[in-house]
This record gives sequence, C-alpha cells and structure tokens, in this order.
Amino acid sequence: MDEITVLQGAEPFYVENGKVGVLISHGYTGSPQSMRYLAEGLAQAGFTVALPRLKGHGTTSVDMATTTASDWIGDVTTPHS
Repeated sequence: MDEITVLQGAEPFYVENGKVGVLISHGYTGSPQSMRYLAEGLAQAGFTVALPRLKGHGTTSVDMATTTASDWIGDVTTPHS
C-alpha cells in the first residue's frame, strides 16, 4: 500500500489537557487546517482537543474519491492513539 502524503498544515491535531474533551471535525471540503485556530484556542483554554483528519482530506482528489461517509464516521469515533 502506498503511503499517503498529507499536505502541510492538514495534519490531525491532538492535545490532552484536562478532563473535559472537545472533538472538532472539519467540513467536507476542508481539512484540520481550516479548524486548527479553534482547536488551538480550546487547548490554550485547558481543554483536551481532538481534531482528526478525515480520510481523503488534505491529500489528493484521488484519495478523496476513494473514501465514503463510513470512513469519516470511523475517523471521529475511533479513539486517538
């Protein structure tokens, strides 16, 4: 399987700060880059923050064409590792 190259700035974001967690998901045409400002602000305020990169986002249109809504649901329901 080929390794996927993620565009700079589109990497997932995760900070563990406290007992209260916030899950942020970017939109269909976005990537974590579009929501990073919110994630960083919440992390600075003391929240644990998870901002996953949904499969096919922040890479290429070919990657996006091979993903489904089920993939994206898995991305936000699978615990951070």
